[in-house]
Amino acid sequence: MRERLERVRDDPQRVLALAGEFLDLASRMVSRAEKLARIGDRTQARMVDLNRRLRQQEEQYRGIFENSTEGIFLADAAGRLLTVNQALVELLAPPPGPGAGVGEAALAETATVASLFFDHADFRVFEQVLQASGRVRRMEVRLVTPRGPVWCLVGASVIEPDGHVVGMTQDISARKALEDELVRRATSDSLTGLANRRGFFENAVRAQAAAARSRAPLGMIMVDVDHFKNVNDAYGHDVGDAVLRAVAGRLRDSVRVADMVGRVGGEEFAVLCPGTDLAGGEELAERLRRALEGLCVEAGGQCVRVTASFGVAVFTEGLDPEPAACLARADKALYAAKRSGRNRVCLDCGLWPALRGGAAEMA
Repeated sequence: MRERLERVRDDPQRVLALAGEFLDLASRMVSRAEKLARIGDRTQARMVDLNRRLRQQEEQYRGIFENSTEGIFLADAAGRLLTVNQALVELLAPPPGPGAGVGEAALAETATVASLFFDHADFRVFEQVLQASGRVRRMEVRLVTPRGPVWCLVGASVIEPDGHVVGMTQDISARKALEDELVRRATSDSLTGLANRRGFFENAVRAQAAAARSRAPLGMIMVDVDHFKNVNDAYGHDVGDAVLRAVAGRLRDSVRVADMVGRVGGEEFAVLCPGTDLAGGEELAERLRRALEGLCVEAGGQCVRVTASFGVAVFTEGLDPEPAACLARADKALYAAKRSGRNRVCLDCGLWPALRGGAAEMA
């Protein structure tokens, strides 16, 4: 522009024309500058609005994180806890007291995701599923807490691109306790507190499998209260119930810790005896017979005494495909005791002669 002005400075017309061009260029530059300014204002306004909405979302998520009744944690890709919310702190940290002082920061600094799990096998499954699919949904596990292991539902997701893991925990200990109570009621006899028929056979199936694996003996004893109908007829069903409770208590107190007593019928009881052969079962049954023989149940100032008959059998591989088969043989021995005069112990006649003959040969 300066060179052009030097060339035409002696020509007023051309100077005026050049000046007009300059003014037009300046006008266009001003217009463009104003347009850029308006664009800048709009961009700045959008950035301000975006920041405002981000702050709102952050506040919302922070509110959810801090006020959620479910535990929430954030961990890095190595499994180190970065932050946890107050609900998780209250679940996992010791109660307030002298020397406690465990809060969100302290828990996050000292813990890993693995350390939250009571059973390491559960953590390995959690880790494998998370690595394979990037998400874990509603996994039931026990978490470590100061009051002991607590059942929780755990879910987690991997956040890309840094590989952080966000997880949630929900305390389901009340539900699990209810489930356990329902199972207990379904497998327990309400009158005596012993295992009912279903509970007894469920335990017998497990005991039979363990005996087969270890090739250890497994004894079964059937018990039937003698003349129990006479007790009900003479004293009433309330006294009859009291007699059954007393019999159940005496049986339970007279067996070993490893043994299990169940009520499998009206006045019928069964004893499961792991590690007990036929001779041991006979010895235990005789001890139980004497214990019941000395039992006295008070009823209207009178002492009601009862006796019981016993049948003993031992689980035999190949002969007893299920516990009911062995118990049926013990039941036959029981009825042999009944026919022999009651208040006595009889052994499974199908197996005992062979054992007795073998013992005679050894002698």
